[in-house]
Amino acid sequence: MSELPTTDTKAASEAGLGPRLRAAFVYYLPSVVVMLALLVVWQLGVQWLGVKEYILPTPLAALRTLADPNYRWTANFLATLYSVLGAFALSAVLGVLLAIVVVWNDLLMRTVMPVLILFNTLPKIALAPLFVVWLGYGIWPNIVIGTTIAFFPMVVNTAVGLASAEPEMLELVKTLRASRWKVLTKIRFPNAVPYIFVGLKLAATMSVIGALVGEFVASERGLGSLIITGGVTMQTASIFASLTLISVLGLVLYGLVVAVEHIVAPWAHRA
Repeated sequence: MSELPTTDTKAASEAGLGPRLRAAFVYYLPSVVVMLALLVVWQLGVQWLGVKEYILPTPLAALRTLADPNYRWTANFLATLYSVLGAFALSAVLGVLLAIVVVWNDLLMRTVMPVLILFNTLPKIALAPLFVVWLGYGIWPNIVIGTTIAFFPMVVNTAVGLASAEPEMLELVKTLRASRWKVLTKIRFPNAVPYIFVGLKLAATMSVIGALVGEFVASERGLGSLIITGGVTMQTASIFASLTLISVLGLVLYGLVVAVEHIVAPWAHRA
Protein backbone atom coordinates (compact mmCIF):
# COMPACT_ATOMS: atom_id res chain seq x y z
CA MET A 1 0.00 0.00 0.00
CA SER A 2 2.82 2.40 0.83
CA GLU A 3 4.99 1.57 -2.21
CA LEU A 4 2.54 2.69 -4.88
CA PRO A 5 2.40 6.41 -3.96
CA THR A 6 6.18 6.46 -3.56
CA THR A 7 6.68 5.00 -7.03
CA ASP A 8 4.13 7.36 -8.56
CA THR A 9 5.72 10.35 -6.87
CA LYS A 10 9.18 9.36 -8.10
CA ALA A 11 7.91 8.84 -11.63
CA ALA A 12 6.12 12.17 -11.60
CA SER A 13 9.24 13.87 -10.32
CA GLU A 14 11.40 12.32 -13.04
CA ALA A 15 8.79 13.15 -15.66
CA GLY A 16 8.84 16.77 -14.55
CA LEU A 17 12.63 16.97 -14.37
CA GLY A 18 13.21 15.85 -17.95
CA PRO A 19 11.15 18.61 -19.63
CA ARG A 20 12.71 21.24 -17.37
CA LEU A 21 16.22 20.15 -18.30
CA ARG A 22 15.35 20.09 -21.99
CA ALA A 23 13.74 23.52 -21.75
CA ALA A 24 16.84 24.90 -19.98
CA PHE A 25 19.09 23.34 -22.62
CA VAL A 26 17.07 24.84 -25.48
CA TYR A 27 16.92 28.22 -23.73
CA TYR A 28 20.66 28.56 -23.14
CA LEU A 29 21.92 26.77 -26.25
CA PRO A 30 21.97 29.88 -28.52
CA SER A 31 24.04 31.81 -25.96
CA VAL A 32 26.52 28.95 -25.60
CA VAL A 33 26.84 28.58 -29.38
CA VAL A 34 27.46 32.31 -29.83
CA MET A 35 30.09 32.36 -27.07
CA LEU A 36 31.92 29.37 -28.52
CA ALA A 37 31.80 30.92 -31.99
CA LEU A 38 33.29 34.17 -30.66
CA LEU A 39 36.09 32.26 -28.93
CA VAL A 40 36.90 30.39 -32.14
CA VAL A 41 36.94 33.63 -34.16
CA TRP A 42 39.12 35.24 -31.49
CA GLN A 43 41.60 32.35 -31.48
CA LEU A 44 41.88 32.07 -35.25
CA GLY A 45 41.87 35.82 -35.82
CA VAL A 46 44.78 36.44 -33.47
CA GLN A 47 46.76 33.61 -35.03
CA TRP A 48 46.10 34.60 -38.64
CA LEU A 49 46.74 38.30 -38.08
CA GLY A 50 49.88 37.63 -36.05
CA VAL A 51 48.83 39.86 -33.14
CA LYS A 52 51.42 40.00 -30.37
CA GLU A 53 50.42 38.21 -27.18
CA TYR A 54 51.06 41.25 -24.98
CA ILE A 55 48.49 43.16 -27.08
CA LEU A 56 45.81 40.48 -27.38
CA PRO A 57 46.46 36.90 -26.24
CA THR A 58 44.48 33.98 -27.57
CA PRO A 59 41.90 32.20 -25.40
CA LEU A 60 44.23 29.19 -25.26
CA ALA A 61 47.04 31.40 -23.96
CA ALA A 62 44.75 32.66 -21.20
CA LEU A 63 43.84 29.07 -20.30
CA ARG A 64 47.51 28.09 -20.18
CA THR A 65 48.14 30.99 -17.82
CA LEU A 66 45.49 29.58 -15.48
CA ALA A 67 47.72 26.52 -15.08
CA ASP A 68 50.75 28.62 -14.07
CA PRO A 69 51.33 28.17 -10.32
CA ASN A 70 53.35 31.38 -10.07
CA TYR A 71 50.11 33.38 -10.08
CA ARG A 72 48.74 31.55 -7.01
CA TRP A 73 45.32 31.37 -8.60
CA THR A 74 43.63 29.53 -5.75
CA ALA A 75 44.70 31.99 -3.04
CA ASN A 76 43.90 35.03 -5.17
CA PHE A 77 40.54 33.64 -6.27
CA LEU A 78 39.56 32.88 -2.68
CA ALA A 79 40.55 36.41 -1.61
CA THR A 80 38.25 37.87 -4.26
CA LEU A 81 35.53 35.34 -3.43
CA TYR A 82 35.49 36.34 0.24
CA SER A 83 35.28 40.01 -0.70
CA VAL A 84 32.44 39.41 -3.16
CA LEU A 85 30.42 37.23 -0.78
CA GLY A 86 30.94 39.68 2.07
CA ALA A 87 29.83 42.62 -0.07
CA PHE A 88 26.85 40.69 -1.41
CA ALA A 89 25.64 39.56 2.02
CA LEU A 90 26.15 42.97 3.62
CA SER A 91 24.46 44.83 0.76
CA ALA A 92 21.49 42.42 0.87
CA VAL A 93 20.95 42.81 4.62
CA LEU A 94 21.62 46.55 4.64
CA GLY A 95 19.43 47.09 1.58
CA VAL A 96 16.41 45.33 3.07
CA LEU A 97 16.78 47.11 6.42
CA LEU A 98 17.12 50.53 4.81
CA ALA A 99 14.13 49.82 2.56
CA ILE A 100 12.03 49.01 5.63
CA VAL A 101 13.17 52.26 7.22
CA VAL A 102 12.31 54.22 4.08
CA VAL A 103 8.74 52.87 3.78
CA TRP A 104 8.00 52.83 7.51
CA ASN A 105 6.45 56.31 7.28
CA ASP A 106 6.49 59.35 5.03
CA LEU A 107 8.79 61.35 7.29
CA LEU A 108 11.50 58.71 7.16
CA MET A 109 11.14 58.44 3.38
CA ARG A 110 11.55 62.21 2.97
CA THR A 111 14.52 62.17 5.33
CA VAL A 112 16.47 59.03 4.46
CA MET A 113 15.94 58.65 0.71
CA PRO A 114 17.58 61.97 -0.31
CA VAL A 115 20.60 61.05 1.82
CA LEU A 116 20.85 57.65 0.10
CA ILE A 117 20.55 59.24 -3.34
CA LEU A 118 23.24 61.77 -2.47
CA PHE A 119 25.55 59.02 -1.24
CA ASN A 120 24.91 56.97 -4.37
CA THR A 121 25.94 59.88 -6.60
CA LEU A 122 29.41 59.99 -5.02
CA PRO A 123 32.10 58.24 -7.12
CA LYS A 124 32.98 55.14 -5.13
CA ILE A 125 36.52 55.03 -6.48
CA ALA A 126 37.07 58.40 -4.78
CA LEU A 127 35.84 56.97 -1.46
CA ALA A 128 38.18 53.96 -1.65
CA PRO A 129 41.27 55.76 -0.24
CA LEU A 130 39.18 56.88 2.75
CA PHE A 131 38.22 53.30 3.52
CA VAL A 132 41.87 52.30 3.31
CA VAL A 133 42.78 55.01 5.84
CA TRP A 134 39.94 53.99 8.16
CA LEU A 135 40.16 50.21 7.82
CA GLY A 136 43.69 49.57 6.60
CA TYR A 137 44.74 47.12 3.90
CA GLY A 138 42.96 43.79 3.78
CA ILE A 139 39.59 42.31 2.99
CA TRP A 140 37.40 44.78 4.90
CA PRO A 141 37.96 47.80 2.64
CA ASN A 142 37.06 45.61 -0.34
CA ILE A 143 33.86 44.44 1.33
CA VAL A 144 32.86 47.98 2.32
CA ILE A 145 33.58 49.38 -1.14
CA GLY A 146 31.62 46.52 -2.75
CA THR A 147 28.73 47.17 -0.39
CA THR A 148 28.62 50.87 -1.21
CA ILE A 149 28.28 50.00 -4.89
CA ALA A 150 25.79 47.12 -4.56
CA PHE A 151 23.41 48.19 -1.79
CA PHE A 152 21.53 51.05 -3.51
CA PRO A 153 19.70 48.91 -6.13
CA MET A 154 18.79 46.58 -3.28
CA VAL A 155 17.28 49.46 -1.31
CA VAL A 156 15.33 50.87 -4.25
CA ASN A 157 13.87 47.57 -5.46
CA THR A 158 12.91 46.40 -1.98
CA ALA A 159 11.36 49.76 -1.13
CA VAL A 160 9.31 49.70 -4.33
CA GLY A 161 8.09 46.20 -3.50
CA LEU A 162 7.18 47.13 0.06
CA ALA A 163 5.35 50.27 -1.07
CA SER A 164 3.42 48.60 -3.91
CA ALA A 165 1.18 46.41 -1.77
CA GLU A 166 -2.46 46.49 -2.88
CA PRO A 167 -4.26 49.48 -1.33
CA GLU A 168 -7.41 47.42 -0.83
CA MET A 169 -5.49 44.89 1.24
CA LEU A 170 -3.89 47.65 3.32
CA GLU A 171 -7.29 49.21 3.97
CA LEU A 172 -8.66 45.84 5.01
CA VAL A 173 -5.95 45.20 7.59
CA LYS A 174 -6.38 48.76 8.90
CA THR A 175 -10.04 48.05 9.59
CA LEU A 176 -8.92 44.96 11.48
CA ARG A 177 -6.57 47.17 13.51
CA ALA A 178 -3.47 45.21 12.57
CA SER A 179 -0.22 46.61 13.92
CA ARG A 180 2.27 48.25 11.59
CA TRP A 181 4.67 45.34 12.15
CA LYS A 182 2.03 42.79 11.14
CA VAL A 183 1.21 44.82 8.03
CA LEU A 184 4.90 44.78 7.17
CA THR A 185 5.47 41.06 7.75
CA LYS A 186 2.13 39.72 6.48
CA ILE A 187 1.31 42.06 3.60
CA ARG A 188 4.17 44.26 2.48
CA PHE A 189 7.10 41.86 2.74
CA PRO A 190 5.48 38.93 0.86
CA ASN A 191 4.48 41.40 -1.85
CA ALA A 192 8.10 42.60 -2.06
CA VAL A 193 9.67 39.16 -2.56
CA PRO A 194 9.90 39.41 -6.39
CA TYR A 195 11.38 42.90 -6.08
CA ILE A 196 13.88 41.69 -3.49
CA PHE A 197 15.15 39.05 -5.90
CA VAL A 198 15.55 41.68 -8.62
CA GLY A 199 17.70 43.62 -6.18
CA LEU A 200 19.66 40.50 -5.27
CA LYS A 201 20.42 39.80 -8.92
CA LEU A 202 21.75 43.32 -9.36
CA ALA A 203 23.70 43.08 -6.12
CA ALA A 204 25.24 39.78 -7.24
CA THR A 205 26.88 41.40 -10.26
CA MET A 206 27.64 44.76 -8.66
CA SER A 207 29.30 43.11 -5.65
CA VAL A 208 31.84 41.61 -8.03
CA ILE A 209 32.51 45.04 -9.54
CA GLY A 210 32.77 46.66 -6.12
CA ALA A 211 35.14 44.04 -4.75
CA LEU A 212 37.42 44.50 -7.76
CA VAL A 213 37.40 48.27 -7.30
CA GLY A 214 38.52 47.68 -3.73
CA GLU A 215 41.28 45.33 -4.85
CA PHE A 216 42.51 47.85 -7.39
CA VAL A 217 42.99 50.38 -4.60
CA ALA A 218 43.41 48.60 -1.30
CA SER A 219 44.63 45.04 -1.67
CA GLU A 220 47.78 43.11 -2.31
CA ARG A 221 45.86 39.90 -3.02
CA GLY A 222 42.98 38.93 -5.23
CA LEU A 223 42.20 38.84 -8.92
CA GLY A 224 42.05 42.63 -9.04
CA SER A 225 45.62 42.91 -7.86
CA LEU A 226 46.66 40.37 -10.51
CA ILE A 227 45.02 42.55 -13.17
CA ILE A 228 46.96 45.59 -11.95
CA THR A 229 50.21 43.62 -11.88
CA GLY A 230 49.53 42.17 -15.33
CA GLY A 231 49.01 45.64 -16.76
CA VAL A 232 52.27 46.90 -15.30
CA THR A 233 54.32 43.89 -16.44
CA MET A 234 52.55 43.56 -19.82
CA GLN A 235 51.37 40.04 -18.93
CA THR A 236 48.12 40.45 -20.82
CA ALA A 237 47.31 36.74 -20.71
CA SER A 238 47.11 36.89 -16.92
CA ILE A 239 44.64 39.78 -17.21
CA PHE A 240 42.35 37.76 -19.46
CA ALA A 241 42.71 34.72 -17.22
CA SER A 242 41.71 36.85 -14.21
CA LEU A 243 38.76 38.27 -16.12
CA THR A 244 37.66 34.73 -16.97
CA LEU A 245 37.61 33.74 -13.29
CA ILE A 246 35.81 36.96 -12.38
CA SER A 247 33.16 36.28 -15.02
CA VAL A 248 32.67 32.72 -13.76
CA LEU A 249 32.35 34.00 -10.19
CA GLY A 250 29.72 36.56 -11.17
CA LEU A 251 27.76 34.05 -13.25
CA VAL A 252 27.76 31.44 -10.49
CA LEU A 253 26.60 33.93 -7.86
CA TYR A 254 23.87 35.22 -10.17
CA GLY A 255 22.84 31.63 -10.96
CA LEU A 256 22.58 30.81 -7.25
CA VAL A 257 20.24 33.76 -6.74
CA VAL A 258 18.09 32.57 -9.65
CA ALA A 259 18.04 29.02 -8.25
CA VAL A 260 16.92 30.27 -4.84
CA GLU A 261 14.27 32.39 -6.57
CA HIS A 262 12.94 29.25 -8.29
CA ILE A 263 12.54 27.62 -4.88
CA VAL A 264 11.31 30.55 -2.79
CA ALA A 265 9.22 32.45 -5.33
CA PRO A 266 8.64 30.41 -8.50
CA TRP A 267 5.65 32.58 -9.44
CA ALA A 268 7.90 35.66 -9.46
CA HIS A 269 10.39 33.98 -11.78
CA ARG A 270 7.71 33.00 -14.24
CA ALA A 271 6.38 36.52 -14.19
